[in-house]
Amino acid sequence: MPKLVRNRHGSGAFRRRLRMIATDLNTVVVGLEDDMHHYEASLSHDTRRITGVQATGPRMPWEPCEGALDQLRLLVGCPLTDAASEVFAWTEVREQCTHLYDAAVLGVLHAARGQIGTRQYDATVPDWDQPPFDAWIARDGKEVLRWRMAKTLEIESPEPFSGRQIKGGFVRWCEDVFDAEAAEAAWVLQRTTWLSGARRSELEDCDDAIESGLVAGVCWTSQPERYQVAFRRRGTLRDHGPSSDGMLVDMPARWPQLRAT
Repeated sequence: MPKLVRNRHGSGAFRRRLRMIATDLNTVVVGLEDDMHHYEASLSHDTRRITGVQATGPRMPWEPCEGALDQLRLLVGCPLTDAASEVFAWTEVREQCTHLYDAAVLGVLHAARGQIGTRQYDATVPDWDQPPFDAWIARDGKEVLRWRMAKTLEIESPEPFSGRQIKGGFVRWCEDVFDAEAAEAAWVLQRTTWLSGARRSELEDCDDAIESGLVAGVCWTSQPERYQVAFRRRGTLRDHGPSSDGMLVDMPARWPQLRAT
């Protein structure tokens, strides 16, 4: 288990692992882990729509985050699709945990493939102080996309990403330009690149989300009714900078269906 450390920036990279496991034709278990977060969920479906949701958060950064576990049940009824934008549009994502919902979106897309098996993404952004810097993503151990970032939120290369901002409308643009597989990998890398600068922040020194710089209104925890009481859950930070070893290795301990596969 990676230990809690301070001043970890510069020791490696920001890494995010997302794993989707279809244990049968009606169940997908998903997991997401990075330095700041660890969420998992099980999605049940009838091959057409999501019929049930269970979620857990082994590591959550702020006290109100736990309430977002039940909030994920709003995904029930969502049609299976290969378009992430359709899942994002199903419910108000600002009333969800951003990171848990990202994992759940991948679960819906994985269920839509209609196949038993596992898909895993490993996205990596080496520690950076100023652009340019690189960011890349592997699917099931094979690199499928690499960006050169010209600015913090702007891709320099390759084409057709050159000059593209990785914010507002990026997911829909990817779906318009690429096939479903390529679009999926691109928005997972987008999320990882966007969050990579957080390794420069020492969250363990923050008393609450406001002090950390979390923008009001962007997620479940930062809504007005919770923002002022979003106290830090200390001891939840990990350093996966040197290696991705250990990420999501204990998923079967929480999901009996994984132990049976």
